[in-house]
Amino acid sequence: MVARAGKNKSELLVSARDFNQRVGLVKDFYELEWLGLSGHDFCGSFGRSCLPQLVQFCDDNPEYHILTCDGPGRYVNRLVADKSFYMIGDGDKNPNLLLNRLLHPHWQVLYEDGVSAALAEMDNIKNRRKA
Repeated sequence: MVARAGKNKSELLVSARDFNQRVGLVKDFYELEWLGLSGHDFCGSFGRSCLPQLVQFCDDNPEYHILTCDGPGRYVNRLVADKSFYMIGDGDKNPNLLLNRLLHPHWQVLYEDGVSAALAEMDNIKNRRKA
């Protein structure tokens, strides 16, 4: 699902898979290390303290750009100052591209399925049905 609004024609996506593919999100730990970026977690997120390093990297490598985590489940395809987490991408640089996973019409069902699967795994381990 995609929506457009306003003068800047913001494009809102609710599917993380679609957004990640479109912006070329780089979240592989080893790829980030190979690029010379450090200070990230295993999901490719950088804290606010790493922002100068990311800005310098993107200045040196113009095919990459910075994405900002704007809140729970929300990502913006541009640099927004004073936020907690940042990521890099090598795809579409449209600054009006947004992701809000919490607006997905099936989000509650997907969340419940994930929690149920995790609880079932723990139950299997607890009852020694799985090694």
